[in-house]
Amino acid sequence: MNRAILFFISALFFWGCQSNKLTLKSRLTKQPIIIKYSKEYNSIYGIKIPIQLDITNESIYSKSFITIDYKYNPYNKGVGEEIYIINDSIYKIKNNKKKTVPSLGKNNYIVYSRYRIDRFDTENIYQQQFKPYIKKMLEENKDTLHIGTVGEFKTKHAALFEKLTKNDSISIQFLDGRELGERITVPVEW
Repeated sequence: MNRAILFFISALFFWGCQSNKLTLKSRLTKQPIIIKYSKEYNSIYGIKIPIQLDITNESIYSKSFITIDYKYNPYNKGVGEEIYIINDSIYKIKNNKKKTVPSLGKNNYIVYSRYRIDRFDTENIYQQQFKPYIKKMLEENKDTLHIGTVGEFKTKHAALFEKLTKNDSISIQFLDGRELGERITVPVEW
């Protein structure tokens, strides 16, 4: 009997030491792409594109982090991100507050990347694609419009989507107690 207990404790200790794995996985979501209109310039200046981020903790210890960083490449095409957590519903959370992934658990987030089209479309090449949306926004007196899912947008505006999202990544630096610990960065997969 003592051998069985010793074996069980040894196996648990070995498993606890070995299973300290965190994984990040991006995947498509059905959440809508959102565009922003400037009345002053009569153009679309911003576009928010959602991606789902699943964080899996295979450790017997909970893991915490502060921010989810969406990394734009080049960096100047984007302006931050908006973070939503998925539980029974989806709700917005602050990106600068501590978040915890439970032991042997998983957290799911929607990350809205925010691109500034006016920063790289200086010749208004892509603005032509937005004319039908601008017309609809003016008719409905809106400055924001949901224009479909990522899959739909990729089909209609493939070159623009590629220009916006190429080589982007998501990065999280986990905490080790009160200190910064392991950083995990993964490419965004569309």
